Amino acid sequence: MSATTDTNTRTSAKAATSTVAMTDLLDHLRRLTDAAGRTDLSYRLDQARARVTDPRLRIVVTGETGQGMTELVDTVVGEFPGAAAVPAPATTAPGMAFELPDANVLFVDTPGVAGLESTAASAVLALLASADAVLFVSDASQEYTEPELAYLARVRELCPTVVGVITKIDQYHRWADIQRANRVHLSRAGLDIPLLPVSAVLHRTGRQLGDGALAVESGVPQLTEFLADRVIGGADTVLRTSVVNDVRIVSDQLAMALNAELDVLNDPSRGAELVARAQQARRAADRLREQTANWQLVLGDGMTELVVDVEHDLRHRLRTLVREAEADIAASDPAPRWETFSEWLDARVTDAVQANFVLAHTGSVQLAERVAARFAEESGRVVPELRRGDPTFALSTVRSLEELESRKAGILQRVISSLRGSYGGVLMVGVATSVAGLALLNPWSIGAGVLLGANTFWEDRKAHIARRQAEAKVAVARLMDDVVFQVGKESKFRLREVQRHLRDHFSAVATELLRSADDAVHAAQVANQAHANRRDARLAEVSGGLSELRQLRVRAAGLVRR
Repeated sequence: MSATTDTNTRTSAKAATSTVAMTDLLDHLRRLTDAAGRTDLSYRLDQARARVTDPRLRIVVTGETGQGMTELVDTVVGEFPGAAAVPAPATTAPGMAFELPDANVLFVDTPGVAGLESTAASAVLALLASADAVLFVSDASQEYTEPELAYLARVRELCPTVVGVITKIDQYHRWADIQRANRVHLSRAGLDIPLLPVSAVLHRTGRQLGDGALAVESGVPQLTEFLADRVIGGADTVLRTSVVNDVRIVSDQLAMALNAELDVLNDPSRGAELVARAQQARRAADRLREQTANWQLVLGDGMTELVVDVEHDLRHRLRTLVREAEADIAASDPAPRWETFSEWLDARVTDAVQANFVLAHTGSVQLAERVAARFAEESGRVVPELRRGDPTFALSTVRSLEELESRKAGILQRVISSLRGSYGGVLMVGVATSVAGLALLNPWSIGAGVLLGANTFWEDRKAHIARRQAEAKVAVARLMDDVVFQVGKESKFRLREVQRHLRDHFSAVATELLRSADDAVHAAQVANQAHANRRDARLAEVSGGLSELRQLRVRAAGLVRR
């Protein structure tokens, strides 16, 4: 067994063991919440268990055309045990997807792009909204170009986890210089991503010859191990941290009632005081549910500001694009290049909408953090996860750029107009020269006809171009109005969904706290009224329950230390 395969097998086994440990922990805690009648906490644990049992990652591979992406994907996927090719999801750009069942990973091989404004780039960028990680591929023939850096910056905005891969190092012996130069470019652009050199050819040759050193020299085992440890393993760490937080929150709320009861049982003389303290905590939890609570105000005001900022950003981007489009239209006749112009404009619109969606997502995350911070003044909570919006759906209802009606006017119409001008020139000069005894058709009248005909043809051409340019500008304006209407509507709807999600999340947490506080008050009251002969037995039960919860938290903490 190769070192790479052994590493992948150990990674898969480790992930499977981690999954079993997390599900066992959540199931144990679920039995306790069911016994306590806390269906709200049981629902939280069910959601956590669903995340644990379906933690599949989506790794998208992208880069400019001709960089060896498909060969890289075939090579890397082949290093993982149990890899299988599956049809690409319907929502992705055209390409092939490879599923790694043992590692819960889906590799998506996308078509090569040709700059940020290309149609392929727009399709791939839309796919990145739901990606967990991205492999950005560029070969060792040259340093990163400006279009590549611009595209890479947009990729990083859409997906924080990006790995740079330099391919074909077997063909270019100065690949190390290219790697160093690319690191300089990334540093100047403020992009902190790892760069890993690989050669699919060297790796394939090493495997065929049984030459382990050559396979290692290819860089593929290092890339595979990096993905297993830093990307796939990193996602598992995030998942385990999330489970630990859920266990901590649920166990804290179960322990609230038990601790209140334990305090009273240990010191019956302070029973009334401890009951009053529990009732005060209950009133504090109830205030979190009120619409006038601080976190509610922060959420409402923050979302209003965010909607305005997002709408202004979209209009500003599209207004700038309109100016660029109008300048391009004014430069020449738009009719012969209307299809190319339409593709360019569609790509730029998609790029602007994607950037607007990134702004909306970033603003939503920042708002969630502010709300969580205000909520945490009375109760420590984690920020809920917010998924990025997909701009593809918002643009699906936008109509294409209209055809130019004036394109139908062909050369024949201009020739007829020129003949009319030429005829008028011949007739006018011919009549004038006939006074001098010349025939109607003479060199002067014919020359005047030619000049006036050519002038008419030229003026008619300029008039047609001017009409086409005006019509093109109107078509662009209509398209932008449609984009503003459709995307603006979808953006507002999505932000309202974010607002409802945050409101429902923190309201549910507030309800959980109130329920826990109610249980604590009830437990303290019951303990305060308990008879002495029952007190010792109940004290042992409560102490045992708290000990069990502490053990679960210790087990949860052990998940993070793995």
